Amino acid sequence: MKSEILNKLEILLQTENVLSVQKEFKQLSAQFRSLAAHGISDIDESEEDHEDDEHDDEVNAHVERVEVKTDTESSDKKEDTESIDEKAQQAETNEQKTRAVEVSDTAATPTIEAIDHKEGIDEKAQQAESDDVKSDHTETLKTAANMKDESAAEKTDLEVAQNENEGITEKAQQAESEKSKPEVVVTKEGAEEPTAMDEDDSEDDSKVESVAQTTDNVGIDEAMQRFKELTAQFKEKTEKQKGLKKREEEDTVKTAKHLLQELGLLVENEENISKAFNGFNAIQEKWKSLPKVSNDAYRELNAEYNKHAEKFFYNINIYKELKELDLKHNLEQKLLVLEDQRKLVDINDIRRMEVEVRLNQDRWNEIGPTYKEQWDKIKDEFWDLTRDVYKKVQDFYNQRREQQIKNYEIKEELLSRVKHLVSLDLKSNKKWQEKTAEIIEIQKEWKMIGYVPKDKTSIWKEFRKTSDQFFENKRAYYKEIRDEQDANKKRKMQLLSRAEELKDSEDWSEASSELIKLQKDWKEIGPAHQRDENKMWRKFREYCDHFFQKRKAHKSEESSEFEENHKAKNALLEELAAFEPGADRNKNIDTLKEFSEKWRGIGHVPYKAKDKVNKEYKRILDEKYGLLKIDRKEKEKIRFEQKLEDIKDNDKNDYLIRKEQDNIRNKISKLNTEAIQLENNIGFFANSKGAEKLKHEVELKIDKVKDEIDILKERLSMLRDA
Repeated sequence: MKSEILNKLEILLQTENVLSVQKEFKQLSAQFRSLAAHGISDIDESEEDHEDDEHDDEVNAHVERVEVKTDTESSDKKEDTESIDEKAQQAETNEQKTRAVEVSDTAATPTIEAIDHKEGIDEKAQQAESDDVKSDHTETLKTAANMKDESAAEKTDLEVAQNENEGITEKAQQAESEKSKPEVVVTKEGAEEPTAMDEDDSEDDSKVESVAQTTDNVGIDEAMQRFKELTAQFKEKTEKQKGLKKREEEDTVKTAKHLLQELGLLVENEENISKAFNGFNAIQEKWKSLPKVSNDAYRELNAEYNKHAEKFFYNINIYKELKELDLKHNLEQKLLVLEDQRKLVDINDIRRMEVEVRLNQDRWNEIGPTYKEQWDKIKDEFWDLTRDVYKKVQDFYNQRREQQIKNYEIKEELLSRVKHLVSLDLKSNKKWQEKTAEIIEIQKEWKMIGYVPKDKTSIWKEFRKTSDQFFENKRAYYKEIRDEQDANKKRKMQLLSRAEELKDSEDWSEASSELIKLQKDWKEIGPAHQRDENKMWRKFREYCDHFFQKRKAHKSEESSEFEENHKAKNALLEELAAFEPGADRNKNIDTLKEFSEKWRGIGHVPYKAKDKVNKEYKRILDEKYGLLKIDRKEKEKIRFEQKLEDIKDNDKNDYLIRKEQDNIRNKISKLNTEAIQLENNIGFFANSKGAEKLKHEVELKIDKVKDEIDILKERLSMLRDA
């Protein structure tokens, strides 16, 4: 039987809401303790385990004696318990009735006659309020009845538990007479209040353990252990659900207070009656759907709710007096809006028309209801005017879209012109200026054209991008020009610096030649920036003019000297022409060298006679050397020695020597290249009779080139020693 009770306890433990089965769990626990205290195991187990039938008879007789003995005592205690329960039940019933009366009185909301523009709204509101009050009253009565039934059930359970407990105690006393007599009592509070289960269970378990230890049945200990585990689990689950229930009740109270706050704000602030009723009904529905809470909290919250409801219906009564004024005021306001809508039809400002027609619609919709007999007439006129205004706006936008399409076509043509300008390869400042002016005019035309359709607005980005590309190309061109002008400025500054060095030179011939070359180079270098070009040109011209004016003055002074030199050179030419070489070769060479020294000793001749006299001198000298029996190399060497002597006598001999060295090195480089090329060509000739002849000619050329290289190298050596 104990295992059956334990199975039931385990089933109750699996219940989702253990609070609802707490009383049943308590009763089964009391029965289990009774059985455990008497040492009674399951019926099936006792039949299988006990082999001695006589022992069973003794136990049964013992139980009967205990039951007979305790009948009288149980009867007395039962009467006392019933008397106590009847008094408690009567007091609790009176309290429930009092509570129901209070709730009924509080819920009685005065009926207020109100009027609404919709028929029957006051009656519905009052009926809803009355239903709420009745519902609350009925719920209270049901609660009282349920509590009464529960009290009666608890009373019956208590009587059974007391009787069982007394029998258990008596039997335990007989089974263990040498020990103290434990008393197991199940109080009314323990049976009625599940929350007191903790201490009772602890005390009863210890007593039952004391009794169970004296028995010989090992299964009792195992059952007792299982019973403790189930009791502990049930206790834990009960406490958890109590906490959850408490929090849920707190949330319910919090929600109820929030609804009361909303209702208070609705009563105080809402002026629109229709909205007020809608809001009130919504709050009322939420209020009805709230879970039940404790009686004290319910009484306080419901009283506050009824207070706000009473004030709400009081305000509805005031609406009866204001209704007529409200309808009249709304009619006046709608007529004003209607007049404003009439004026809109005649204005030409489409943007203003578009904005104000929407504002008038908003104003119209925000105004409340008016007299029904006036409403249909003004409503139709207002919306007819509204449609006329929107049609005018729509016609305007349709025409504007057609114009935008035309604008798009014009802008496409302008874009094409700009693309053409970008594709041009402009190479002069004049061309760039012309095309820049042209594209600026195109941009002005673009600005004069109106908008294009919204789906075509990308043409503006393309136009701007193309125009930017034109000006980017222009910037690149002028940057290149500026870079070139900067380079030209740098080169001309170098020429200017050299001209400044030569302007005071008295080497009239060399300085004059170099200045003339500088002028030629100046013209070949492109222009610098205009602000620099004019300034540098004036300075350069000043240096050149200074030199040539100075040279002109000098020439006027030495012209007579030049004429004397000219006469002396002509006389020397006659003497040289009359010279006849003798048999002594070396003496002839020395004589010709003396003529060269005399020639160099004579000064300058007039410029116009210079080339003629020098040419004649060279011709006669070559003729005289030709009469001498000397080879070509020696002849070239003698002539170069004469040239070298002329260079040494010059004021700028260092410059002339370096210049001559550079010329000789260039010639050697070219001859080396030519010799290499000729040597490479020999390898292409085949082994034939005709090829051998060509090969021989090439070899002669190679030898000649190498001889020239040797002569030039000798001249370089002479220049280094000079």
